[in-house]
Amino acid sequence: MDPILLPYGDSEISVPLPGGAEPEIADCTLPDPLPDTSLSIKKTLEHPEGCCHLSGLIPASGRIAVLVSDLTRGRTAAAVLVPVLEYLERHGAGPQQTTIYIASGMHRDQSAAEIEAQLGAAVAGRYSIVQHDARDKSSLVEAGTTSYGTRCLFNRRVVESALVIGAGAVSFHYFAGFGGGRKLILPGISGEETIMANHRLSLRDDPAEGPARGCGPGILDGNPVHEDMIEGASFMPGPVFMICAVTGAGGEPAFVSAGDIDAAHRTSVSKLRELYTLHPGRRRKIVVASAGGSPKDINLLQAHKAIRHASLAAEDGGLLLMAAACREGIGSESLEEDFSGGRDEVPSRVSRKYTLNSQAAMSIHEITGRIEVRLLSGLSDDSLKKFGFGRWRAEETAFLTDGLPAGEVLVIPDTASFLLKIE
Repeated sequence: MDPILLPYGDSEISVPLPGGAEPEIADCTLPDPLPDTSLSIKKTLEHPEGCCHLSGLIPASGRIAVLVSDLTRGRTAAAVLVPVLEYLERHGAGPQQTTIYIASGMHRDQSAAEIEAQLGAAVAGRYSIVQHDARDKSSLVEAGTTSYGTRCLFNRRVVESALVIGAGAVSFHYFAGFGGGRKLILPGISGEETIMANHRLSLRDDPAEGPARGCGPGILDGNPVHEDMIEGASFMPGPVFMICAVTGAGGEPAFVSAGDIDAAHRTSVSKLRELYTLHPGRRRKIVVASAGGSPKDINLLQAHKAIRHASLAAEDGGLLLMAAACREGIGSESLEEDFSGGRDEVPSRVSRKYTLNSQAAMSIHEITGRIEVRLLSGLSDDSLKKFGFGRWRAEETAFLTDGLPAGEVLVIPDTASFLLKIE
């Protein structure tokens, strides 16, 4: 059969399969974008869920903080941002009153060129753009403590704004259930202490025992991480208006909801489930997959989410062949620290000391203990071995899959975006 093309970084790779192979190729077709994004967003701003329309919240003179995600979440936020800024300007709140905050949590800072590429030259040239720094204690203010004991330290300038607007895309998240919405506040504009406390809820009392009950992709109700985020976001003293989009083809919005933090988020989450759930039926001996290209495979920390999704389709003892460029390496010092002694030492290290991404470390440890994972990646052989991965070379694929019965090879071109439901 003809080679299969899989997204890889900013390009594609060609994966040859044996002539007699009959793999099942999951349909990862992205939904069509909205026919008129600006008009659709305008309607959602004027007919929101759970609160009054946005124009009724715009202050006469106070500052407006607009929160957007960083580049690791794709370009959808920018597609939503522009119509929102135009709406604000039409109602008298222009660049002099509005500041854009990149709600990056603990992610790295972006260069000026990256910000311009993400948000557009017109926005970057006219608006004040601030990158949140979770480690700068002088920029934080305490807003309250959740019932889970999380001390909520938020960006002072955002907290003191007369109106906070969040604009971003929803997605599946491996322990918070879903991305987007409340995550623009916690962890987006939170302090390191707050982020650590919230993320720690994803693991059991002894973190080496794995994920806490209720933590997993596609789960909100009963998820302690999500519930902590929602409660923390409720401590914002002023009005918060959230815009949540479901990404479609080309990174453009395919669906948009707006209004109350929880209500708007749940509406878009429901649409995401509808559009982005795959039903492969059963687990397979071999899964051939891609994280979906950049920015989903920008580093191992981000690519792990796709590895997690794809692993659900592999039977115990099976093989996952995953394309993830990881051009920026591991992407997390804490994740590297947990694997510094190799895969086998991860549980004891995590048990002794929880770090920011210990939940990702335990997830990788669990996956590589259940199935064999080989990565086609820019990571070094030493790094792959340390994390429990093998090296996948595309030209070996035909040999690895040759002779398997029909239907035992499943190809998933975009595992980061889609959630698999195994019957």
